[in-house]
Amino acid sequence: MKTNIYRIIILLLSSTFAYSQQSTDFTVDDCNGVSHSLYSELDAGKVIVLCWVMPCGPCATGAGYAQDAVGLFDSSHPGIVQFYMSDDFANSDCNYLNGWASSYQLYPDAMFSNSLISMNDYGTPGMPKVVVIGPNKQVFYNVNNNQITQSGVEDGINQALLGTVSLSEDDILDVSFNFCSIEKQVKLVYESFSPSIIQIYNMLGELVVTDYIDEPNNKFIDVKDLNMGLYILNVNSSKQNHTFRFVR
Repeated sequence: MKTNIYRIIILLLSSTFAYSQQSTDFTVDDCNGVSHSLYSELDAGKVIVLCWVMPCGPCATGAGYAQDAVGLFDSSHPGIVQFYMSDDFANSDCNYLNGWASSYQLYPDAMFSNSLISMNDYGTPGMPKVVVIGPNKQVFYNVNNNQITQSGVEDGINQALLGTVSLSEDDILDVSFNFCSIEKQVKLVYESFSPSIIQIYNMLGELVVTDYIDEPNNKFIDVKDLNMGLYILNVNSSKQNHTFRFVR
């Protein structure tokens, strides 16, 4: 298989990492029998919000904050930010966990009851405990008990997204963000032509730019009218989905 070399040039891009802690890998089946490998999913560009629960009533509050924070990224990062829940010490079976979660209207992307997913790997245990893990395998949020907030989880997710650029082995060879010149353009360079839709979202999840790749030439996207801030650029074709993050 041909391996392309990808370059990305981002001018005026800055990122702040809240934690230098490294996550711990695991490969386990969820309660539906689907296998999950944490590092493989992170390498694929996902951000994982992982919540441990007892389960208990107070646990549902913190888990709800995590679920609501993840939901805010559904439109801007479809399939990228995932909400996982795990039993604290794997002593509750999946039937009980699923029933408890449903009673509190919690619907994680995956539910686990496996001791290999250990909250002890992330410092002091808590009920609940929430961590946000980015594609670089770093932890960007690590909070226990009633200290968990929705805004805190959101900030952790944003930090994880800022610290990464997700690229796939496909047609796009270069993305150049030029905000220093008068033009203020995003330039897409691609090896082969594939009709695509280009969408830029702000961090409120609002669609602010829509454009199209409809000819086999380099694509320039005008962003001079965008306010200063963080943006998400999605390029979607029938073949692939690309996600880039930039600060204007």
